[in-house]
Amino acid sequence: MTNEPAITPLDYHSLRDSLAQAGAVVALAELHGGVCGALCAGGAPAAAYWLEDCLEDQELDVTAELDASLANIVAASSRMLEEGEFEFEPLLPGDDAAIEEQVQGLALWCHGFVTGLGANAPELAARGARAPDGGEPGVIAEVVGDFTEISRAGLGEDEAEAPDQAGFALAELREFVRAGVQMVFEELGPRRQAAQDKH
Repeated sequence: MTNEPAITPLDYHSLRDSLAQAGAVVALAELHGGVCGALCAGGAPAAAYWLEDCLEDQELDVTAELDASLANIVAASSRMLEEGEFEFEPLLPGDDAAIEEQVQGLALWCHGFVTGLGANAPELAARGARAPDGGEPGVIAEVVGDFTEISRAGLGEDEAEAPDQAGFALAELREFVRAGVQMVFEELGPRRQAAQDKH
C-alpha cells in the first residue's frame, strides 16, 4: 500500500490560474518547459528541485492545493515522458487561445526547457555541445539549438493577417518540440539514471 498522491492529468487553465492567484511571475508554459528539461537531465528529484528554485524568490502564497498541483506537474510530466513519444505533450495554451498567446507560450516553453536542462547538465545545453561520447554534436545539441531559435519566435505581420496559416505552422512546431523532448529524454537515460542513483 502506498500513500503517494494519485497523478492527475495536467490542465493548463486551472494551473495557470492557480499560479496567477498565488502571485507567480513566471509563465506556466516556461515553468513546465523547465520541469521537463530538468526531468530529462536528472529525473524527478532534479525537476522538483528546479521547480522549487524557480519559484523560491517569488514570495508565492502557496496553499496546500497549489503545492499538490506543483508536485503533480513533476509526477505527471515524468510519467508522460517515461510512457513514450505518443504520451508526452508540452503544457501550452490551447487552440482556443489567441494565436499570439500560443506562439508566446511555445517560445517560453522552449526557453524554460533549455534553462531546466542547462541547470542540470550545463555541458549539454551549451552552444556547440559535443555528443555524450565526445563525438560530433549529437541529437541533444541539435534540439537545444532548435529550441533556442524557437524561444525567440514571435508573430510577424504576415502571420497575424493569416492566422489559419500561422496556426498550421504552429501545430507543426509543437509536434517538432514534442518529438525533440522525447528524443532528448531517451538519449539521456543513462545520465538520468546515474543522477538518480546518487540520491
